Amino acid sequence: MGGNTEVDLNALRAVADHVTEAADAIAEMHWPTTPADELRGSSTGAVPAADLIAAKLSDVIANMRGWAVAARMAADAFERADRRSADRFPPR
Repeated sequence: MGGNTEVDLNALRAVADHVTEAADAIAEMHWPTTPADELRGSSTGAVPAADLIAAKLSDVIANMRGWAVAARMAADAFERADRRSADRFPPR
């Protein structure tokens, strides 16, 4: 049941870069807000939709950035492990 697993570290780092860029792009977006003054007294005006969306987007952005950091750390760890173990396992 043994097998080899290969990880393309350059591709992993490139994906991490793209995820970081996407998170940055989302963070820079300006989301429309509900004109609360114009909707005063209506049930729609009482919904804090913009605040709810902003909170959820903050979570998404933080999670995307965290994933990218973890992916880069994993790539670095794989690279270090390969260098440390290179002399222990002859190439096939």
